[in-house]
Amino acid sequence: MAIPQKSSILPAAQESIRKNLKFATLSFLFIIAYVNVFQKVFGAENSIVGVIFTIMMSASMARDLTSTPFKHLLAQSAVLVLMAAAACLVVTLNPWIALPINFIMIFLILYLYTYEYSGHLYFPYILSYLFLIFISPSSPEQLPRRIMAMVTGAVCIILYQLVMGRNRAAETVSDVLLTLIGEAKQYIFCLLSGSGTSESLEDVRKNIRRLSRMVYDRRRKELCISDANFAVVDSGRGLEHLLILLSQTEHPEKYQDMLEKTLVQLDHFEAYVNMKTTAPHLIARDDFITDVKDLHQTEFYNSLEYIRNHLVHMADPEKKSNFRPTLLSLSIRIQAALKISKVRVVYALRVALLLSLATLLVESLNLPHGKWLLFTLASVSLPYADDVGQKAGKRFFATVAGGVFSVILYSLVPSPAGRTVIMMLSGYLSFYFSDYTGTFTCSTIGALGGAVFMNAFGWAPVGQMLLIRLAYVLAGIVIAYAANCLVFPYHRSTATETLLKKYDFASKLLSKICRQGVTDTQFYYHLVIQSQLIEEKLYQNTSGEERELLHDKISECRALVRAAHRSYPQREGLISQ
Repeated sequence: MAIPQKSSILPAAQESIRKNLKFATLSFLFIIAYVNVFQKVFGAENSIVGVIFTIMMSASMARDLTSTPFKHLLAQSAVLVLMAAAACLVVTLNPWIALPINFIMIFLILYLYTYEYSGHLYFPYILSYLFLIFISPSSPEQLPRRIMAMVTGAVCIILYQLVMGRNRAAETVSDVLLTLIGEAKQYIFCLLSGSGTSESLEDVRKNIRRLSRMVYDRRRKELCISDANFAVVDSGRGLEHLLILLSQTEHPEKYQDMLEKTLVQLDHFEAYVNMKTTAPHLIARDDFITDVKDLHQTEFYNSLEYIRNHLVHMADPEKKSNFRPTLLSLSIRIQAALKISKVRVVYALRVALLLSLATLLVESLNLPHGKWLLFTLASVSLPYADDVGQKAGKRFFATVAGGVFSVILYSLVPSPAGRTVIMMLSGYLSFYFSDYTGTFTCSTIGALGGAVFMNAFGWAPVGQMLLIRLAYVLAGIVIAYAANCLVFPYHRSTATETLLKKYDFASKLLSKICRQGVTDTQFYYHLVIQSQLIEEKLYQNTSGEERELLHDKISECRALVRAAHRSYPQREGLISQ
């Protein structure tokens, strides 16, 4: 492996500091203030709960919870209260009696916060649950106060979302639409100037998937999306369709007048999205189409009209509050909401069994630093066996690197005040790293600081603590690798094969619906959004030659649906998958 040159490392470090200084400093100060206030309100025994929620608040931003905050508040509160109660039982009861309780709780966390089409959120929750068991356990007498702390934390998560993510949906829509409009304008400039144009529209598809992701996260419940959000999806799809028409335009000199008018129309759309006008102007059909027999001109105008109408609809207050009922039966809607996922079930069962048995072992043997084994198992046990080796390597390297720094620092600085500063500084520096290796190196320094804080002074005692941590981490890596890769492996290729079947089925069903006529709008858009989310996950799961083959299959499915839309446009005015 090539060693990065000093000249390349220094600018990268400087850029990281420049980009993250404000965010890292403010976040660090917020964490200190939040934990201190939390501790004063709920007592020192619940200070770890304050730490937990600083992690969860930040992690929650991976999803948008602002559309239905009360619903998410109830869900968060229920899960967090169950976590507190289960953790209390696990540390209070006999380890064998606590085993099934622990297993069920871990399974529930992993299943609820592992997603088939989205980024996973399980780790902060499972880590927090382990914190409640091993770092700051509560007795039955302390449980009521801890439950109050957990509910307060749930409120804080939602408030954090409402403050930090209050404009995220609008910003995403604006950013995507302006990007697509800019792509279309650039394409026209290239056609008019005779310069080369891009043959691939994959970047366009990525932006369409961003819109679908935003709408999916903000749905009230399964099969319950507002007309305004339908219009958001269709505005993006309309612009995609326009770009496809541009890519199919041969002899652009013949269509110079049409392209120039399209450029002017796109300027109007851009001004509207930027909120510089109250309504996007649309050129009259007779002024745009110079030859009524030219189907290409007609298609262009229909596309512009479609985009204009949906841009207006997505900002209409009535559309924002209108939710069309689905025609599907209640039982089918419940099945859609529950939608048992094989990858989620397999992962949750495997890791719940692993962590609950490891907890039994640690508690039965009363291992003083057994928590490090559990934290390693939780970190290295990933949904796909293909990723376990890389994550294990990063954790081991970070443990060694952080351990070496710890031995040097804590051996030279024996005072509690000095060690506190080192631990806090390591936490602050973690904000400057995006890769797991860097952040866990900082975490190792903090964790070893806590272990040696008042009872290990000098090179030998601190070094001994590092060896103990390394032993637990190595044991965790070996056990996790064996369980996830040898005994119960679940590979990405298996998940990809399942997703591809779902994608093919959804595409064929969409094509059939277009031919027969859209009668259930909610179900139609559910399929549209689901197909785009599956498409995104498929691309994430593949690379190289496998991705090339996948791209051909996806292009085939897109063409099938697109042909149905173009053949039956009168059904619903839907023109592009």
